[in-house]
Amino acid sequence: MYSLLHCHFESALRALALVKPGRLQCVRAIYDSRSYRCATPAERLTLLWQQVLSLTEGEDIFGEGTFRQIIRRLLDDARASRVEHIDLRVGPSTGRWRWMRSAADGLTIFREELSRYDGLTVSFLAGINMTKSEEQLDAIFDVLSDGEVADRIAGIDLNFLPGDLPKFNRYLHLIRGLQSSGLGVNIHLGELFDNDVSRYVLANIVPDRIGHGVLLLQDPALIDIVKSHGICLDMCPTSNTVLGVVNWKCESPARRALRLGIPVSINTDDPVLFGTNIEREIRLARLTDEERDSVVAYSRKFRYDES
Repeated sequence: MYSLLHCHFESALRALALVKPGRLQCVRAIYDSRSYRCATPAERLTLLWQQVLSLTEGEDIFGEGTFRQIIRRLLDDARASRVEHIDLRVGPSTGRWRWMRSAADGLTIFREELSRYDGLTVSFLAGINMTKSEEQLDAIFDVLSDGEVADRIAGIDLNFLPGDLPKFNRYLHLIRGLQSSGLGVNIHLGELFDNDVSRYVLANIVPDRIGHGVLLLQDPALIDIVKSHGICLDMCPTSNTVLGVVNWKCESPARRALRLGIPVSINTDDPVLFGTNIEREIRLARLTDEERDSVVAYSRKFRYDES
């Protein structure tokens, strides 16, 4: 029934949850800390990921067997939540999975495991975190020029902070080139920074979809841009609420966007980090039956074909 268009794989966190599940409490304990309560949304996300990195650093839990198990758990969870398709953000490099020759090895294993699940499809989006160094980003774009990996992905998914705009400018011609080659381009906007940055980005490239986008609804000019280009906003209620972007318990940006004629999908963002699934997200969005049907239809319309 559901299509997830904004879902992070985050294999290291999934490995931790599988092999050492008790350690997830150390991550979620951050929510109750004073530093978290006083932080901005961007700072909150950084605190959470610093904790994840500290808990996974040096751990000997990243073998091929674990990788297969976390894929199976993801697919089992999807089936249990009536998910029929996932646009899954994956790392284009091997990271801690040292036994992989390249990301293509991981995608091959993913396809092998997925073949066991009739009626469930997955398209892969290469995650490009522009907070990384230029040396790391150069390596990522090199991977994306490798046919063995590029032929297996359906798009790219970019995230950054305002201080990363010089790097965005540097790699913009490569991003446009990937879009021209047929890859979808998703960009995280309207979440961790103000709309001045979003206006700058959208003046330079028109993404196929926008991750989150809730703050864009505060700006009439940005609303016009999103509507005129028919861009789908991939919203994530729990993530927004936990990070302090928008409290979906008090308001529903999805309902507002739909009333403005803007396509919306509802998603889990990072379901392990935020302890959620698509059915909880739909409930938190507080949609009418008609609005939920519209979201389901938009999710099917805007998802990427299998790569």
